[in-house]
Amino acid sequence: MKYEAYLDKLRERFEKHFCIETDMKILGERIDMYARFTNISGRTFITKHDVIDRYENHEFCYIKRYGNVSGKELLQFMQFLKKTVDEYVNPGADHMSTYVTGVMVVDGISDELRKTVEKFSHSKAYMFYLRGWCDVRLVCVDLADENIITNRAGRKVKKVYQITSQV
Repeated sequence: MKYEAYLDKLRERFEKHFCIETDMKILGERIDMYARFTNISGRTFITKHDVIDRYENHEFCYIKRYGNVSGKELLQFMQFLKKTVDEYVNPGADHMSTYVTGVMVVDGISDELRKTVEKFSHSKAYMFYLRGWCDVRLVCVDLADENIITNRAGRKVKKVYQITSQV
């Protein structure tokens, strides 16, 4: 599958719930597509002004194209994802969770780099989970093999990034 066709499929899947921007530069890194989702929920007592509790869930997706990815590029992308957590996650009083999803679209990946992707883990708890948490998902889409490699946190969203699925 061609990269442009895959990006169009992702845009179709995201556009219903996400705010999408393309060709951006974030923290010095060129990103092909950036998708942002925010959900604010809460419970009220009698009127909408009598708020019992409220919580926010966020997801930030960074999609970037690589040819044949090298170890240096993979480590650089993982560092970028960690930096975005520090810069853009705002754990306020109503914050519950934030997921930072980094998607690397590649034309082949070695077994060594596959293991690196699967072992990658980064999460943060804010004020002993009183202000929520943040998990980083790493998804590597291999267009040559039509294979998806994820870290442990990314397994939950693996189906979304499948090339042939009708999600």
